[in-house]
Amino acid sequence: MSEQHSNGSTDLVTGASGFIGRHLARRLLREGRSVKLLCRKGSEKKLPPDLRENSQIEIAPGDLRDRESLKQAVHGVAHVYHCAGNVSDWGTEDDFQAINVRGTDWLLQAALKNQVSRFIHLSSIAAFGTPSPGYFDDASSYGKSRDPYSRTKAQAEQLVFDFHKTTGLPVTVLRPAVVYGLDGTWFEEPMRMIEKGKMFLLGGGSGTCHPCYIENLVDAMWLVARDERAIGRGYIIADDDPISFREYFNSLAWIAGKPPIRRSIPLPMAHAIASACELGAKTLRSKNRPLLTHTAVQMVTTRSRMSMHRIQEDLGWKPRYSFKAAIEELRGQYHARSQGQGTASP
Repeated sequence: MSEQHSNGSTDLVTGASGFIGRHLARRLLREGRSVKLLCRKGSEKKLPPDLRENSQIEIAPGDLRDRESLKQAVHGVAHVYHCAGNVSDWGTEDDFQAINVRGTDWLLQAALKNQVSRFIHLSSIAAFGTPSPGYFDDASSYGKSRDPYSRTKAQAEQLVFDFHKTTGLPVTVLRPAVVYGLDGTWFEEPMRMIEKGKMFLLGGGSGTCHPCYIENLVDAMWLVARDERAIGRGYIIADDDPISFREYFNSLAWIAGKPPIRRSIPLPMAHAIASACELGAKTLRSKNRPLLTHTAVQMVTTRSRMSMHRIQEDLGWKPRYSFKAAIEELRGQYHARSQGQGTASP
């Protein structure tokens, strides 16, 4: 079922200088949309040339902490894709609340005032809790997490749904997990360690990974923005069945032409290291993320399963890439980059 109403052909992407925002902007351009990119002051310099120099791109200076800038950014747009957020396992409660919750509230209000025809909120399976439940789906309750990222993602989701119920603003929430792809954190950071021979597993890598290839996520964002059946709904998004983190990281090692990762830190030792790292950061009042945190240990060592049955039943969703196909495509992109050939967007 296609959307019947639109305020125009311009869409706003928040978090535009980030990994997901850049890929989404490219997809919107390929679909013939004009795009506004919400960028904090100076962050527009991080945009790749194909976006920074595109005549169909408008840079909207703004910040989720600046309410007036959000009002200006939303003016005249049809769809808002809210990808921005404080995504970390370390930081102050105030920062997470200001960006993930209050910033989302202000953006919703601006979208309503400007009669935006669809608001797509990018959440995370972290809303169901860290560590993840043994099983969860889109009908599961929000988790009672200790870390501020997971808690504020749940709060922001609830805010979006409550806003929809009270105002009628058409919203959809997407809940990916490990979003990976060339230039993404979940690819680049472990790949650097693999290339240097310094990669290690935690607890043997037996924890569950729910990978979501960036192209699958962008497909889903494009789909839900144009289907009225998605209004007021929240959807888990991933490639296919969960895998172990050992399998995920060894797939990256295969891309790099390196042997499987053998080194592993036992869980008791991992938690001891996390305690020392967190204590050191707190003692020094450092704003930098410690080398290892308890949240990170929990995230990559917990075994769980999740279901995408809601988006499959509601919208007939089927991921375009399996994990295997995505890894094969990434291998080609990685080697093309290594040889200085660049990488064209799929």
